[in-house]
Amino acid sequence: MKLSLSMNVSLVQTLTPQQIQYLKLLQLPVLQLEQHIRQELEQNPMLEEGDDSTLEMEINHDEAHETAASQTTDFQKEAMQSSGSDESTDAGESYGGGDSFDEYAETREIPDNEKDPFEYYDMAWEDSSETAKKSGSDDDGDDYGFQYKAPVSFIEDLTQQFVLLSLTEEERIAGEHILGNIDSDGYLRRALKEITDEINAEIAEENIARGNEYHSATVHGNTINTNNPARGYALIDFDEDEEIEIVPHSFKKNGTHKNGSGDFLKPVSQEQAEEILKRIQKLDPPGIGARTIQECLLVQLDVIPKPNAAQKLAREVIARCYDAFAMKHYNDISKQLNIEVDYLREALDAIRKLNPKPGGGTAGHEHNTVIPDYIVERDEDGTDFMISLNDSRVPPVKVSAAYERLRKSARKKQFTKEARDWLRKKHEDAKFLIQAIRQRKMTMLKVMTAIVELQKDFFKNGHSAHKPLIYKDVSEATGLDISTISRIVNGKYVQTEFGTFELRYFFSESLSNDEGEEVSTRIIKQKIKDMIAEEPKGKPLSDDKLAKDLKAFGYNVARRTVAKYREQLRIPVARLRKEL
Repeated sequence: MKLSLSMNVSLVQTLTPQQIQYLKLLQLPVLQLEQHIRQELEQNPMLEEGDDSTLEMEINHDEAHETAASQTTDFQKEAMQSSGSDESTDAGESYGGGDSFDEYAETREIPDNEKDPFEYYDMAWEDSSETAKKSGSDDDGDDYGFQYKAPVSFIEDLTQQFVLLSLTEEERIAGEHILGNIDSDGYLRRALKEITDEINAEIAEENIARGNEYHSATVHGNTINTNNPARGYALIDFDEDEEIEIVPHSFKKNGTHKNGSGDFLKPVSQEQAEEILKRIQKLDPPGIGARTIQECLLVQLDVIPKPNAAQKLAREVIARCYDAFAMKHYNDISKQLNIEVDYLREALDAIRKLNPKPGGGTAGHEHNTVIPDYIVERDEDGTDFMISLNDSRVPPVKVSAAYERLRKSARKKQFTKEARDWLRKKHEDAKFLIQAIRQRKMTMLKVMTAIVELQKDFFKNGHSAHKPLIYKDVSEATGLDISTISRIVNGKYVQTEFGTFELRYFFSESLSNDEGEEVSTRIIKQKIKDMIAEEPKGKPLSDDKLAKDLKAFGYNVARRTVAKYREQLRIPVARLRKEL
């Protein structure tokens, strides 16, 4: 192999850090944009909240103030030169040559209450408290008349119920481990044996910690000391009628481990863990901590105080015919339990009132509120639309006037090169962020205007007027790249008179109807959803039947396409939709 050096010329397109930051800003929704700007305000001292248009006014005002101050200083110097040396000293002091605060401190009379600083601050606090009571607000002027209660998480609520039970220390430790492994749906997906091993491992660590604290113990009033602390046990003489077993760091009397800090904890068996789990499952909501849906439903039926005939039959169905119930083979259930269909229907109604997800699908009281990025409203005439960005939460930013003056005077003052470079870099970052926010606003309004223009019928008439639309159509209308359209559309929402929609909702593929017109797939999905909602419950429509009915409405959709749209709508197959 021969080694050699060579030079090649090539064109490579790279993105600058500023371009990358701008693309990230395009992708951020309004809440994340607010967090990003506030983070930049904390990290970059060149930035501060406020309108950037007032920056020049502030700088001009400060420069005028400095000019006036310099003129006043020149006038003072002339006045001092015209007078004598003693007079010049007095003039210098009177015109600000000394510290005005020090002069005030020397000349003013100190009140009696300031002689004791604690007494002074107590009086000041009482005065401020009385003022706050009269005004009905705090020092900042904020009214806290109504306080929201801090939400309690799902696991915390269960823990508060569990600790109210009569528990031993081992049961408390075991219960905390089991509660910690319950998922957001309220199920215990992990094997109980693994949890039991972790419980016993923690108990062993606790026993070791307690054993290390053991120095002495008392039996019948006699103090017994360890003869060899390094080995962890003592040679003790007891009466012959006492049953004593010497164990490391402890001694056992009548089957109970004792040491200086209290009882040693006993390991938890698999059977004990099952009993603790059963007690947890009866907490509110019942069925929590179940390992299967069948176990969850059975627990909910078992905790009913006085079950009626339908609820008793429902328990028999879940306990003995769960597989047939899950597959909705109602005829098999009737034959196996030897009951009539009417009785089975009442039992199924009782089962439907149960909760298959006692956890509610979330481990906490989270409020997932959608904040729209756009607001689209009709104008006064109702013929056109007004599009606005919902950026009222986004703080306006500007370059700090103080740091702007400091940057300009950096050359005149004795600043190091690192300090000047740091000021220049922070100033460039601040200016680019302000420019990127402006450009983001213009680009987002441009894209939303194109979407409203292409989907004007939807914004006028609603879902039934939805048209097929792809990113390429918006790209051609705005002149922006498809990747830019994708960044703006992803994760953004718009508020309309028909509701709040994600921007991706307006984009869909198209299918041709019998008349050759392009129809949005969302209209076909909505049609499938409506047909299934109106189907007979005892004989639901199959995918083949749905395809034939759609063809009668003028939509040429294959059976496999219907199955795909049904799965996207999260609708089960016909067999699982069947009801008695």
